[in-house]
Amino acid sequence: ANLPTPTIEKGSEYFDTTLYTGNGSTQTISGLDFSPDLVWIKSRSHTYYHTLLDTIRGGNARLSTNHTSAENTGSAGGATPLISSFNADGWTLPNGNLNVNANNSTFAAWAWDAGSSTVTNTDGSITSTVRSNPTAGFSIVTYTGNSTDTATVGHGLNATPSMIFVKRRDVANDWGV
Repeated sequence: ANLPTPTIEKGSEYFDTTLYTGNGSTQTISGLDFSPDLVWIKSRSHTYYHTLLDTIRGGNARLSTNHTSAENTGSAGGATPLISSFNADGWTLPNGNLNVNANNSTFAAWAWDAGSSTVTNTDGSITSTVRSNPTAGFSIVTYTGNSTDTATVGHGLNATPSMIFVKRRDVANDWGV
């Protein structure tokens, strides 16, 4: 009773957590109240890398928060996607990649809704590709830097973000938060 009224009454319409067990074969993870745009998957039973995939870069372009490596495209650098489709209430995993669907391994997945469309954003000094959900205060942004310290990048939100994660995707480099 002492807490303020939440800005978002039902947070599970924009973010949710799913626990599942890998089956080593094609598997659909479902039950969300939204179509996910960013999925972060981590094995709970093994030390596999964290796997981040999104609708802008696609289900075969993995970033790993526990590593400085460049973006990895596909399964072990191959063409097989780690998520074969982003669905209306979840996602589909292809045959068992260890990082996301190893047989009998347990996984946690965190999913975010970044809105319904991807657009070109020219609000900053660098043009960006953005998928944003201003209601939830969340967006996914990709851009090509220009080595200028004073460059700005549009994010598609109605307010200044409270937290930003930045990862250079073409070379091994630290994550900026």
